[in-house]
Amino acid sequence: MALVFFVLTACENISVSMNNTGQGSRQEAEKKEDTLIVEVPQVPQDTLTVMEHLMEQGVLTAVTNCSDINYNMYNAHPAGFEYELLKGFCDANHLKLEIMVNDNMDSCFQLLDSCKVDIVATGIGLTKELKKKYLLTNPIFLQKSVLVQRMPKGWGSMSTENEVENQLLRSPYDLAGRTVHVTKRSHAVKMLDYLSEVIGDTVYVVECDTLNSIGLIHAVYDGLIDYTIVDEYIAKMASYNLNGLDYKLAVSLEHPIGWALRQENDSSLLFAVNEWIASAEQKQLRQIMTRYVQNGRYISSQRESSNRHLSAYDSDIKRTAAKIGWDWRLLAALIYQESRFKADLESDKGAFGLMQLMPSVMRRYGIDYNSSPVEQLEAGAKLISYLDKSLSNKVADSTERVKFVLASYNAGMGHVLDAQRLARKYGKAPDIWDDNVDYFILNKSKYLNDTCCKSGYLRGGETYRFVADIMERYQNYRLLME
Repeated sequence: MALVFFVLTACENISVSMNNTGQGSRQEAEKKEDTLIVEVPQVPQDTLTVMEHLMEQGVLTAVTNCSDINYNMYNAHPAGFEYELLKGFCDANHLKLEIMVNDNMDSCFQLLDSCKVDIVATGIGLTKELKKKYLLTNPIFLQKSVLVQRMPKGWGSMSTENEVENQLLRSPYDLAGRTVHVTKRSHAVKMLDYLSEVIGDTVYVVECDTLNSIGLIHAVYDGLIDYTIVDEYIAKMASYNLNGLDYKLAVSLEHPIGWALRQENDSSLLFAVNEWIASAEQKQLRQIMTRYVQNGRYISSQRESSNRHLSAYDSDIKRTAAKIGWDWRLLAALIYQESRFKADLESDKGAFGLMQLMPSVMRRYGIDYNSSPVEQLEAGAKLISYLDKSLSNKVADSTERVKFVLASYNAGMGHVLDAQRLARKYGKAPDIWDDNVDYFILNKSKYLNDTCCKSGYLRGGETYRFVADIMERYQNYRLLME
């Protein structure tokens, strides 16, 4: 420890005559004898980094929105997209996570500025303006901004899809003269200002500080406002079970989404977060995204308590599922993925009905575009039974085989068999889907010239997500319909 020496002189009752040299000498001697040396310890300089301080305290405090996406209590347990990401970072660094919730973006940043939280984790658009004042993480993912609008009145009874489309905004130019509500300080504000310049007309922007993105989506659904702009992942999540909302119109290119940290003397916390983002397995991030976004894990508690059914066809789905030995909630998850439970849905490729069967399959099982929902279900069940039986000698475990059946339902069995052959050739298990055959479905285009591939090109990402989405939704349906 460094020591600082202070010299204190006791000089009481000493007469000093500066004109008397002898007295002066004696006084100097007396002063020398009376000199006291006191050792005062110097306060040690703080050399710990921000991250080291957090590690020493053992706690990371973050603020996020209390919403079905960011943070909520699901079956009495904390859940949410931002929560799981934060928890993953804390677990990797042996930190306890403390969450503060606030739906006002200004208040979130005030908490950060006042050192009450360490991170703002609300799915922030990483803009240049924010970067001037805060440390911003590397992007966790990229997202487009989309317009959320209500479907036209009576859309369910319209005869064609074009009739519906003609009454919706389908171009950014259609926003001219419209009023759009957005969250205060969101990146949508500047984006709409720029859009006004591009289209040469005014887009009226209302910034809301009392509603977050999900609240604005519900306001559109309830008819309180006409339009809002949010990130696509939020639109997908919050629109689940809100029939009559459309979010197909993208109004921006993809932009980065991440977190904000306070400007500190060092960037050690930022470095640690970025290192975790870089090292986190992409599959883990995809699984979290799928759980909270692509499948719409959100189920309004109010709706859940008053509406304990999945569709108008639940009883028919239960009877059909029993015939093929499936959990009816699994079959319902497949039907939702295919048609959103719309019995008269026809795709631009000709697939029709609840099960979205192609014309050749419909003919094989004796149905047409006039067939009833029950007949559609029975035809779909026959296809599932055929696929299951055909794959039974290749995937012995019936639970595991479900994923292969789903993939075959989407892409055709030939592509699944190709993926199995590739898995066997390159050292993976041909009868296990996750982390084995699913990899070769996802990347099948890279192996197009491999001798294992006999069924040609496949855009494998669609089939990969198809299986993952249905299995995740099935787990959610099990929780909801126990």
